[in-house]
Amino acid sequence: MMSRTRFLLALALSLSAASACDEAIDSEFGALDEVELRPGGFGGTGGVLLNTSAIGDHPLHELDRFGKLHEDVQLVAVYLKIVNKDQITWLKLDEVWSEKGQIVGRIKDVYYKDKAFLGSRWDLATYGGGIAKRKMYVDKYRYDAVDGNHKYVFAYPKDATYGMHFYTKKTQPIKETGMLGACGDINGEGLEAVVYEDLRVDMKDGYVDNEKDLINIACLDGGIGKAALWGFRPWDIGYYEFMGAIRTIRADYCGDGDSWTRPGTAIELEDKWGYHTFADPLLKTEALFGPKGAACVTRPRRAEFQLTGVECNGAKLPDCKDAELGDFADTYYWTKAP
Repeated sequence: MMSRTRFLLALALSLSAASACDEAIDSEFGALDEVELRPGGFGGTGGVLLNTSAIGDHPLHELDRFGKLHEDVQLVAVYLKIVNKDQITWLKLDEVWSEKGQIVGRIKDVYYKDKAFLGSRWDLATYGGGIAKRKMYVDKYRYDAVDGNHKYVFAYPKDATYGMHFYTKKTQPIKETGMLGACGDINGEGLEAVVYEDLRVDMKDGYVDNEKDLINIACLDGGIGKAALWGFRPWDIGYYEFMGAIRTIRADYCGDGDSWTRPGTAIELEDKWGYHTFADPLLKTEALFGPKGAACVTRPRRAEFQLTGVECNGAKLPDCKDAELGDFADTYYWTKAP
C-alpha cells in the first residue's frame, strides 16, 4: 500500500503513474471494529465516510457565506485576529468566500487571504444538538506545493458544552492550543481540510451539485477532501465529473452513497484527463467509474466481494471484460485492484 507522502511526491514529480489507497489518513475513522463490511454501515455511508468535519456534536460540512441557514448551521460572522503588543483586536470581515480552494475575505476595498486567516474566528449558530452558539477557528494554514492545495486546520474550543465529536465520539485535542480538531487529529496535530467553493454534497447519497455561495469544508480523511489530494478539483474538471471522483475513491459502485471498501485498501487509477495512468497496466480491472457509480465491475476492490460480486438494486453489475475508458458513457475513471 502506498503511503500518502509517497503518493503525493509521485504525483508532484510525474502525473504519469498512479497507485494509491482509497481512503483515510486517520485510523480514527476506519477502525475495523467500527466499520461494517457491507454497504450501509458506519454512519449510513458504508465503510468509508464522505466527510468527518464537526464542531463538537454538530456536523459541519458546508456554510452559506452570506449567513443563510444551511444544514442547521448559520455563519454569523468571520473575524480576523490582529495581535499588536500582546493586544488582540478582532476585525470583522464584510464578506468571506472560497476561491479555487483558498479562503478570501474583504473589509471595504482591502482583501485578505493566506496567513491572514490564521487565528481567524468564525461565529456560528447551530440548530439541533447541544449549545446553539459556537465558535470555530483556523488553527493552521499552509499552501502545499506538492499537491497544489491550500490546507487548513479548523478547530473549536475545548468546551464540554460542545459535546463529543460527531464522528469520533471523543475529544480531539490539538496540543498546546486548548482547542479540538474539527477534523480529528493525529498525535495532537489537527487533521487538515480543503475548502471548495459553491460545492453541495448530499451526505446520504453522495450527490454533488454546484450551489452558489457555499463554502464546503472537506477533511482530508474523507472522500470529498481526498479527491483534491488526488488532483481532482471541481473548478478544474467540473462538478458533475467531481462526483465521479468521490464515487471512485469510496468504491461507491451503485452511486447511492454506500461504500464497498475499507480505509487503506490499495487501488491503481487511470483517468480521462491523463492526471494518472496505471503503474502496472497488466493488473485486472476493478471497475469503470463515473458520476452515477460503476458502469461495470470485474474485480471488486475488497476480496470479500470478489466471491459474491456486486449487486445494485438487486441486479449484478456487468463485467467490464476488455472495456476501457470511453467504452461506457459518463465513465471518467478506470481502476485496477492490486
